[in-house]
Amino acid sequence: MNCRMRRGEINVEHGLTPTEALALMQNARNLNQPEAAFDLFRRACQNRKQMLGDQLWWTSGSGGIFPCHVVPRCSYCSFFTEDHFPIDALLRGLELIENMGIRQFHISGGTDLNGGFEEPLLAMVRTIREHSSLQLEVNLGPSFSDQAVLELKRLGVESVTSSLECTNPEIFGVVKPGDSLDRRQRLLETCEELAMPSRTMMLVGLGESDEDRIAQLFYLKQFRELYQVRISRFMPFAGTALQAHPRCSPWETALVTAIARLILPDREISLAAGNSPEDIPLWYLAGGGNQLLGVSITRRAPKESPEVFVHEIGEHIYVVDKRKEIERILEGMLLKI
Repeated sequence: MNCRMRRGEINVEHGLTPTEALALMQNARNLNQPEAAFDLFRRACQNRKQMLGDQLWWTSGSGGIFPCHVVPRCSYCSFFTEDHFPIDALLRGLELIENMGIRQFHISGGTDLNGGFEEPLLAMVRTIREHSSLQLEVNLGPSFSDQAVLELKRLGVESVTSSLECTNPEIFGVVKPGDSLDRRQRLLETCEELAMPSRTMMLVGLGESDEDRIAQLFYLKQFRELYQVRISRFMPFAGTALQAHPRCSPWETALVTAIARLILPDREISLAAGNSPEDIPLWYLAGGGNQLLGVSITRRAPKESPEVFVHEIGEHIYVVDKRKEIERILEGMLLKI
């Protein structure tokens, strides 16, 4: 099974302009007159059904595979690590995930703007290829050259991620002072030039305006190799510079999801870090995509529960399976995976 979605041939919102998209979003805010919100969500759901169908599917992933060399740290991030993930534990985790019937895995975190991850990443991918048939995606920011992207493509990597978070340069500079928006945008351009499928992420709730959000989505529209946009609801993690920043409303992410579906009707629009299983119903109602993150490899063990299963695969390294919790939520929506 190839998990990457098939493109539709019909752009059902071909004539939507930035001005019209902004009006749709802002009109839908007024729930004293909910007809505009109903209409927006209805159109978004129709687009998803027409372009992607209704079949939901599982993916998996891990953060902190590589140390983060961004200095100073991004002001919202609590997921960075100082060392490389042990390959033996990673292979054990991938074997467990593959035995669960999952077919896709995201290699994620951190970033090295000096290109120091190129050879270690390529070596890791080659090693995984020797032991696993999982479809691999890579998310290390702008950590490698055009040549490395081409080699990842040759090795059969499914996609490369460049998470822009926010394309307003002033906000990006404040929340990601050690990173480079230009480099991240250039990575999307490289993927486009090399016909390498790409992914990106929007982080909603940093202080950006609706105009910023619409501009970012129309900017992304130019990239035909961009197959997925992940939308993250800002979470103020303790110990970060933005720990006192307000938590983003789920309504904000739902509006962005619905507008994203109209502007980018044939792309996978997924949940990302900062969201939780409780966000799934509103995400789906807003025309979100078909992919759900059910299993992850982490160095942070959550509390085990009747719906969350934790498998220790190394010293303080775990495979966390949340599929049962998500399936319960889907059952309440009369959906199954």
